[in-house]
Amino acid sequence: MSEEEFGPELRVWILEHFQTMAPSAIWRPEGTGLRYCKKDETTLTLQHRVDHPDSLHHHERIKRLCDVVNIEIEDDDVMVTSPALSAEEAYMLEIQERQQIAAGWTVPDGEGKEVRLVDLPLDKAYPKYLGDREILLDDGNTTTIEDWAVALPYAAFRDSDDTDEEVLMNPDDYNLMAGDGLFMRYLNGRGDWVKAMTRAEMLETAEAGATGILVGKTCPLTQVKVPPWMWGTYCDIIRGDEEE
Repeated sequence: MSEEEFGPELRVWILEHFQTMAPSAIWRPEGTGLRYCKKDETTLTLQHRVDHPDSLHHHERIKRLCDVVNIEIEDDDVMVTSPALSAEEAYMLEIQERQQIAAGWTVPDGEGKEVRLVDLPLDKAYPKYLGDREILLDDGNTTTIEDWAVALPYAAFRDSDDTDEEVLMNPDDYNLMAGDGLFMRYLNGRGDWVKAMTRAEMLETAEAGATGILVGKTCPLTQVKVPPWMWGTYCDIIRGDEEE
């Protein structure tokens, strides 16, 4: 298959996704029946595949895409399992497995010990813009992407802590641990949360004759940068002194 199979946007996406994965991070492309692990800065390892032609096709296509952008995929030692009985069961099994993996993630607590991320006050974390980064495409051109993390101040879980240091988490990892309710929001620069509404919340807002705000790449209220996962969402404002 020729390189023309994959457009520039897809190549940029896979590069960005791979480069933001932490060492040993797990990637399970939705709906593929595949599980990859980041081995090092140039390699992904296929750990698991569902025994189904569609799953094999997805892997072969992902492998070709990664080859185009010089990411190596190792697939010599793969666990192959029978397909789940239903799509719902497969989804639930995937979520459970990912949450079990996430439950073991730890970070230094700043006092010589390790603390589990899931035990931290994840509601105190916020999206943090780290800066722009230029990446080289395989055709020799470059493009600029935004680097984001979810930051949790050490002061949020350590008593009498006067440091400005923060735990920086991969956004996808944070979403897995904290859920959409905490993930789909950002701070607007005034101490208020801008939170994406669910369909039920949008209906309730409309029935009440109220309105929210439509969010793009910058906040319509304060012009601060908005994390990419919030682009195009319809949001409510949660004042800093309100309980969610």
